[in-house]
Amino acid sequence: MRYHIAAIALAGLLVGSVLVACGQDSSQGQKVATTACVTCHSNLITCTNLDKDLDYWEKTVQRMVDKGMDITEEEQQAVVDYLSDLEPGSKPVCD
Repeated sequence: MRYHIAAIALAGLLVGSVLVACGQDSSQGQKVATTACVTCHSNLITCTNLDKDLDYWEKTVQRMVDKGMDITEEEQQAVVDYLSDLEPGSKPVCD
């Protein structure tokens, strides 16, 4: 019986860790998109391109980094994932 309880508790911790990690990626991507990106342009340009795919956002973010946007590789991936998953008109990018 103790082993079942321990196994259930361990499974809960693992699932919780995965959910927290996924939430951090999303919030990190949102943070970059709503802070670093808008240092050079408004959210309007980002909002009008939310119908683009992952490849578009990878190239766009890399182009911005090449132009001097100072973000880590982890932040680059987080913002690419975040923007490529958003539907057109999504908040807070399209506020």
